[in-house]
Amino acid sequence: MITVDVREKRFGDACILRDLSFALDAGETLAITGPSGVGKTTLLRIVAGLDPAFEGRVARPERLAMVFQEPTLLPWRSARDNLRLAAHVDAEAADRALAEVGLEGKEGHYPSQLSLGQQRRLALARAFAARPELLLMDEPFVSLDAPIVEDMLQLTERLLAAHRVATIFVTHSPMEAARLATRTLRLDRPDAASGGGPSPSAS
Repeated sequence: MITVDVREKRFGDACILRDLSFALDAGETLAITGPSGVGKTTLLRIVAGLDPAFEGRVARPERLAMVFQEPTLLPWRSARDNLRLAAHVDAEAADRALAEVGLEGKEGHYPSQLSLGQQRRLALARAFAARPELLLMDEPFVSLDAPIVEDMLQLTERLLAAHRVATIFVTHSPMEAARLATRTLRLDRPDAASGGGPSPSAS
């Protein structure tokens, strides 16, 4: 089980997160929604262990993978080698992961030879190839055209169902949250009387 208890996160005098806690089991997908600037990506970074400067505690598994807003691929490595180096798998496992996301035949292609949608598929393949116990996704479908978003949603639904990994993903889209999440945590801007920090609500 993943447990998150953020009592307070500040940047200088500004309180970004306060009194936020939840738990997540294998196979669950939690969507983090809300307007820009309320700390969604900050919360994801805290859960990932990339931002330790907060009051509270996070219990996470050792094996985790993260899908960022941009694919963050190694441009000088082939699709296969992007998986081999990042996910620490052999060529056979890398090729299976590529086939699972519809990139069979693209194993030797470099990121610059792939469309943006294919690069996003490669980023998903890299994440799942690592066999994580916790998957974190930060607006993984941003800047994609609507038909490609639909393709990516269908692919992600299949991957999550097949791998049953605990997942937290940040999105501005209620539709994406409804499609992928088993639960939703919405962060809203606080009332002036609340003393700062977003007001979380769960569904």
